Amino acid sequence: MTRIVIDLSEEDLRQLDNLKAIRDVSRAELIRQAMAAFLDRNRVGGNSNAFGLWGNKKVDGVIYENQMREEWE
Repeated sequence: MTRIVIDLSEEDLRQLDNLKAIRDVSRAELIRQAMAAFLDRNRVGGNSNAFGLWGNKKVDGVIYENQMREEWE
């Protein structure tokens, strides 16, 4: 496991310590759990996140691409 250093506000640290006392786990464990939940909610799934993005568009993708390229000229 890799060790990192983070900066927290005094209020965040107080909240963390309250949770630590209630759940009887270390600060490090609480932060690991929070990071795991955050990463799970925000996981990048490769191309699957982009699949179907143009499904509700009324313009053809190739036409749109050509219009965008014309702006560069």
